[in-house]
Amino acid sequence: MRYLNVSSPLLRLRIELLIYAHTCFINSCHMEGICLVLDHARHIAILLNDLNGYTLLIRLLMGLQQYSEMIYIFDILFQSDHFDLLLSTISHMHDERLNTALFDYIKRHHPNDEHTFTSISMNLNMHHELAIMYRDAGEKLLKTFQYNQQTSSADLSVTLQSLLQYYSDAADTFYLAGCCRQSEQCLKQARLISLQLELMQKQPITIILNLNSKQIHELLPRFEHCWHAFIIADAYNEHTLWSHCLTEQFICNKTSNAMKYWEEFQQLILIDDQLILTIGKHLLKKHFNTISSKNFQEIISYITDSNILNRLQQILTTSDSNYSNLFTSIDSPYLLDIIRVA
Repeated sequence: MRYLNVSSPLLRLRIELLIYAHTCFINSCHMEGICLVLDHARHIAILLNDLNGYTLLIRLLMGLQQYSEMIYIFDILFQSDHFDLLLSTISHMHDERLNTALFDYIKRHHPNDEHTFTSISMNLNMHHELAIMYRDAGEKLLKTFQYNQQTSSADLSVTLQSLLQYYSDAADTFYLAGCCRQSEQCLKQARLISLQLELMQKQPITIILNLNSKQIHELLPRFEHCWHAFIIADAYNEHTLWSHCLTEQFICNKTSNAMKYWEEFQQLILIDDQLILTIGKHLLKKHFNTISSKNFQEIISYITDSNILNRLQQILTTSDSNYSNLFTSIDSPYLLDIIRVA
């Protein structure tokens, strides 16, 4: 039977009869009949493609609901640039099987087509899947990031901008999906990449991406701005080095930047007794000077536990009597009594 155009009533009737027959065969578990219907459906799909009958093609797909067996319809719609028509048609539906089939199709047959993947996710409100795609694309690109003297600054900048876009989009989309923890992780990575873009403008260039644990330990205490160090520590989930950082950049730092670092530190990092005690142990490895003594004295005022203060005094004064003045100048009579008794 031949049809001159897609508006033919007989063509529409044939599709509806095929859908009805399929339903009957499904209900009666008639496998031979189901296969026969699917075979007819393939021939009709080819005809509809020739007639540009994409609305009827979608009706055929939705009516039979045999998505895995009818991937060829996805192919037809994709190749004819009518995939968005399918997405708009099903945007208000909640067919999990169809959604899964669409995602599987794009991942397997068009893995690099981010536009279509994004369209599917936005139309079907599948933000979590879209966020994963953004994050995975960012992680894949991040692994390729390398810097050497021969690398073009322009190329690196383009790569970093792409990375920043991926992780920013992932953070926003995870948030829309209600995945706040994953959103925060992507946001931390986006901040790290943004900082790397800033550092690319300075000489010598400092690379802060793809660092291992040893590199982080060496690099973090060298940053003159505490908020730079914080962004890096947050991205790598490495918050055990703050005692080293504060020792190097504030306590033992003789430059004018020391006080600024200390001000930033107080805004970003919780200053507790254990942190101060650890800093005291680091001081034993440094040569005593009036600058470090004065700066450390300011930190001691944050101690709330008298036992920690007493322990700190014993550690420092036992090794170097020069540190005794740190504790005699404490304002609190109670803490002074604790020290004297000890």
